[in-house]
Amino acid sequence: MTIPSRVLASGVNSMSTVAICGDGGFGLSATGTTQSDAYQINRVHNDVSTCAVGAGVKLPITEEGEVIYIANSSGNSLKVYPYESTTVIDGGSYLTVNPGYSALLFAVTRTAWRALLGEGSPAAATHYGSFYDTTDQKATAINTAYAVKFNSTDISNGVSIGTPTSHVVVTYAGIYNIQFSLQLDKTAGSSAHAWVWLRKNGTDVPNSAGVVACQGTDAEILAAWNYFITLAAGDYIELMWSTDDTRLELTAEPATSPVPAIPSAILTVAQVNSV
Repeated sequence: MTIPSRVLASGVNSMSTVAICGDGGFGLSATGTTQSDAYQINRVHNDVSTCAVGAGVKLPITEEGEVIYIANSSGNSLKVYPYESTTVIDGGSYLTVNPGYSALLFAVTRTAWRALLGEGSPAAATHYGSFYDTTDQKATAINTAYAVKFNSTDISNGVSIGTPTSHVVVTYAGIYNIQFSLQLDKTAGSSAHAWVWLRKNGTDVPNSAGVVACQGTDAEILAAWNYFITLAAGDYIELMWSTDDTRLELTAEPATSPVPAIPSAILTVAQVNSV
């Protein structure tokens, strides 16, 4: 290990010592949301203390044998991009360093970096969202697909309601656990059925559908199950439903002591692994 004070003591001048040991930057701020507008790193030892959601830093020009240290002391995940668009980090276009952790990057060739992450850095489940809807949602036609809408966010980090409000968008790639509950109410008539399934980027997810039956007037049932799905950064999912009777609806109820309010729909999205 090269220690600056020892190199200086051996008679090497300060500029040569920096070239041998590397210099450092503290209190750096990540910028942008892509490789092109990420903050340009120009030192060997780097501590990023400010990082907005989706922001990042860019490594120096790749030289074989180069070593760069990056610590993320901010409260958000940090994206680390290579300098060149044709260069990869661990086979991908960027590296994610989670809050409170660090990475040691080695340029093994002129087009490839390898990263050694601090303990816990690759841990997923750091991105999540909990959403619900406070309105009644009705089907105007039978056997027709409707997207469940959400008008409220409970908590979120890297997952958000998009446009339209049936879209739930993830900022980071990963494997996600998606759980939902729908409050179904049969307002009149006899039995009716509701089908529920998942869509990804506008396409139905195969083998994701389920059906529940609601028996009789004013009958109520809660449909709830979960999915595991792989999503890329920027992907969105939708929860879809259909019914064979328009008198079956998703219903919301206000709080009535001692019971809190009942949303018509609840959806939680939790990252369980990064990819």
